[in-house]
Amino acid sequence: MLNDQAAGLRAMQSSPVATSSGSATPVRVIAVASGKGGVGKTNVSVNLGVSLSKMGKRVLLMDADMGLANVDIMLGLQTKYNLLHVLEGEKTLEEVIVEGPGGLRVIPAASGVSRVAKWAAMDNV
Repeated sequence: MLNDQAAGLRAMQSSPVATSSGSATPVRVIAVASGKGGVGKTNVSVNLGVSLSKMGKRVLLMDADMGLANVDIMLGLQTKYNLLHVLEGEKTLEEVIVEGPGGLRVIPAASGVSRVAKWAAMDNV
């Protein structure tokens, strides 16, 4: 199942996104990363996402911190499903997306779940 989702994601990534005006514009991706914890990655990501949303941009913020995920907490969101459900093939990306302030869309990550350990361990492979 994961291979099918990966192939679908690669296909979506390579195709332009149609806007409401009918023109195709490429998707822009901003990655916020650091090898050190506690430097403000989540704060920067959340504030940038909310600011861009308030400017009328379509923003999807994906929390990929599989150990200490807290984007949903910072935004005060109640989430039922998260990225772990997608990785395990239980839900689709669309099913886990929740709406935050200013129209910001969020894919929450899992935190404090023992199943996260196997996915976090894959980072070290």
